[in-house]
Amino acid sequence: WDERWPKQDLLDYSRQHLIGTWGTGSAFRGVPLITHGEGCYLFDIDGNKYLDWTSQTLCVNLGYNAPPAVLDAARRQLSRLPMVYGGLGNTEIRIRCASLLSELLPVELGGILFPSGGAEANELAIRIARRFTGRPKIISHYRSYHGGTAHALTVSGDFRRGFVEDAPTVGFVKTMNPTDSTLFSFGTSDEER
Repeated sequence: WDERWPKQDLLDYSRQHLIGTWGTGSAFRGVPLITHGEGCYLFDIDGNKYLDWTSQTLCVNLGYNAPPAVLDAARRQLSRLPMVYGGLGNTEIRIRCASLLSELLPVELGGILFPSGGAEANELAIRIARRFTGRPKIISHYRSYHGGTAHALTVSGDFRRGFVEDAPTVGFVKTMNPTDSTLFSFGTSDEER
């Protein structure tokens, strides 16, 4: 195919073939068509500049200009072994990373699990908490988001959880976030706190 597709072709094919993650297709069609990033900024096909307040939901913490050492390490690993499913085998890089991370944690938290994403991490946290405590209930806040899988959405207090509310997932209790409510205050002075 052509090295670059014209903007209108991209918009047309997007309309025909892409589904938005959270919401209607018409809402997704209004998002910027991002072409590149520099530092903490994203740029769209029309040259508009956007500050990326979320670091792509915390996935681009180094910004859009990764340091050469990081790029070199990623190239080396991709050329040597791009992927090994954790249930199939282990790798030196996984073991070394877990060992280094364990040095930062208290001894009792020295076991490291590498999930593939945030929703899976929260699903695993739910299972670990239930197994460790022997209790089924998980408490979470309204106006929270924990991922797009069934349990992660059910524990979420996000409005997008509606389509999984009737699923057979039990034991999730929602509470008000005391720091995000007009009904609760820690106090405004040292005496009140």
